[in-house]
Amino acid sequence: MKFVRFEQNGKVNYGIVTNDVVSEISNSPIGQQYSETGEKYNLSEVKILAPVPQPGKMLCLALNYGSHLLGADKPSRPEPFYKNNNAIIGPGDPIKLPEDAGLVVCESELVVIIGQKAQSVSEEDALDYVFGYTAGNDVSAREWQAGPKADKQWWRAKSSDTFGPTGPFIVTDLDPQNLSIKAWVNGVEGQNCHSSEMIFTAAQAVSFISKYVTLNPGDMIWTGTSGTTPPINAGGDVSIEVEGIGKLTNPVINA
Repeated sequence: MKFVRFEQNGKVNYGIVTNDVVSEISNSPIGQQYSETGEKYNLSEVKILAPVPQPGKMLCLALNYGSHLLGADKPSRPEPFYKNNNAIIGPGDPIKLPEDAGLVVCESELVVIIGQKAQSVSEEDALDYVFGYTAGNDVSAREWQAGPKADKQWWRAKSSDTFGPTGPFIVTDLDPQNLSIKAWVNGVEGQNCHSSEMIFTAAQAVSFISKYVTLNPGDMIWTGTSGTTPPINAGGDVSIEVEGIGKLTNPVINA
């Protein structure tokens, strides 16, 4: 199923998307029962919002594609870091670049959305705890992340305001290891990979993290990015597309 969080006439709701028609539902479907309200809208007539506006926590996998190692050692276990939920924005919302950020890049990613409490779950059962998947752009300020002027932690390199676009939809029943993932900056393709290239699968990531950090409905796991990540600049735009989910596009401006 394809779910959307949307705004219509000043009211925010969730809905089920079928053939570009949104059937409104009573509440968030993540970890909860819901019912259809009977209200329907054309998808083109609503504002699509970030699918999970305030995840309890977001953990992102570093170095999870061989093409992104760029000389670093291949990790022997998943290497997640935290991304703060103040970074979350939705489709069409501007990515705002701090004036002293230096080089900022986009990172196209498949994002896992947890659907039920997961604590020490096995790899074999891990995907049973996943509600669905969305697309994410793990915007990253490289000079704050690495190099002679880098911070000791990635707190602003990864979590500055607006550095976490997500959307446009949550889609269930996808195979997280069989999806193409692409990115375009100003209409020029900058990334093109396949989720089968992950070093650690979504199931392995959920299982590993859940051994130490209990995952709850709405939590997000970002599964890593590929290759050399393209720079973004004010005045342009960036699009992330994950097969089966859709395209997430955001303009880029100066903060």
